[in-house]
Amino acid sequence: MENDKAKFKNEFKKRLYNFVLRLIRFIDTLPKSSVNDIMGKQLLRSGTSILANYVEANSASSKKDFINFFTHSLKSSNESKV
Repeated sequence: MENDKAKFKNEFKKRLYNFVLRLIRFIDTLPKSSVNDIMGKQLLRSGTSILANYVEANSASSKKDFINFFTHSLKSSNESKV
């Protein structure tokens, strides 16, 4: 059971890393314009924040800390979807 949980967490983190790498590549291919620059920068911040907060959540010192960082990660994910 624990092995499956660790495997899932590891796979999830890999998927987040891959998402961030693909996001960076995508933003880099956007045509240069003032709107794309502003939107691209915001998408970069919110998209990379998903991974950063997830990594922080996994090294949290308490359950409350974990929930807080994981919630921020989810909020960043929702912001990126918009």
